[in-house]
Amino acid sequence: MSPRAAVAIVSERLRAERRAVAFACAGAAIAGYVQSHAFTFAAPMFFCSTIGIALALLQGPGRHPYLDTSERSAPLFGRELARAKALAPAMSATLVTLVYWGAQSASGSAMPPLHFVLALACVLASTLVALNATILSGAARDATIVLAALAIVVAFALATSGGRAGAAAELIFCALSGFFALRQYGESLARYDPL
Repeated sequence: MSPRAAVAIVSERLRAERRAVAFACAGAAIAGYVQSHAFTFAAPMFFCSTIGIALALLQGPGRHPYLDTSERSAPLFGRELARAKALAPAMSATLVTLVYWGAQSASGSAMPPLHFVLALACVLASTLVALNATILSGAARDATIVLAALAIVVAFALATSGGRAGAAAELIFCALSGFFALRQYGESLARYDPL
């Protein structure tokens, strides 16, 4: 993978969506500040994952035609292009989750570090699953968005199912979901291989 091409793709994607990321961070700051963590970490998991899904959907073709054209001409294979394009929404969703946690900390009711890790894993997995919807249309696109939402529900159910075993199961589920989603995204982008 050409590091310069990947860095250029990620930085341009982030620059193009800077307003959306700023609004998402502002929303996360407000939600995190007013939401107490006294009872559950459902709020950060569901809120930040939904924001991650929305940020992933902004990466679809046609929104920034100049980026689409330059990315297709980059010296990257389909899988490499997928990883580069996935980094932008993943970084944005991570930032939103960090802002949420920071706002909770400022209000004195931050979730414990383990709960933050569990929420972040769910956010990244659902964001990567939703990224596949950007290259689909119609019922397939809708089904992929539903799968991303379902990933949040499953991750939450696993995380709350009981102690360290539930937390481990949630992390494994999110890692596998994210891996296979990114792999599928790369296969779909393989038609843009330069060779």
